[in-house]
Amino acid sequence: MPSSREKILTCATECFFQHGYIAANISMIARYSQISRVTIHKQFRTKEALFRAVVEKYISDNNVLLQDYSQSDGDFWAETEAFILKRCDGLFEEVSSSLIRTDLLHAGQSHCNDIITENEIEVRKIISLRVSKELTENRMTLSKIDITVEAFARIIESAPFGLALSSLEEDNQAFVKQLMKVFKASTSI
Repeated sequence: MPSSREKILTCATECFFQHGYIAANISMIARYSQISRVTIHKQFRTKEALFRAVVEKYISDNNVLLQDYSQSDGDFWAETEAFILKRCDGLFEEVSSSLIRTDLLHAGQSHCNDIITENEIEVRKIISLRVSKELTENRMTLSKIDITVEAFARIIESAPFGLALSSLEEDNQAFVKQLMKVFKASTSI
């Protein structure tokens, strides 16, 4: 049975993903979780603190994927695609509209910039290490696109989040897969 904190975080995630940061509130989360507002306020003083905890949990859950990705010796492009898609699962599948995605990303930048930036740096570092290994083992080249390992890692890490901001209601997963094909073709030997 999940703890009250876990239940609150799960229900808060649902509320934020369904209604956005602006529309969601502690009362709504209390109704979803069937936990009193007082209890929620004792564990998370404000909606912002609760949102930060949701973001931290989301990142923590994804860091398991990051660790697996960093230690793998498998196919770089297949694993990078799978890793990026998994990182974006919530934004691409569970968030009901581009307006809510935009609201959540803005709230993340406003209230969780330190957490997000730290995670982005860690992800880029791991992608850079994987790209460097591909270069060393002569399975990839960056000479055709004249870009540094770090800049390429940044593009790989950040491009899908640009999709999340898009107002187009398209199949973002298919777009990420196509983007990875373009990256792979442009770096093939």
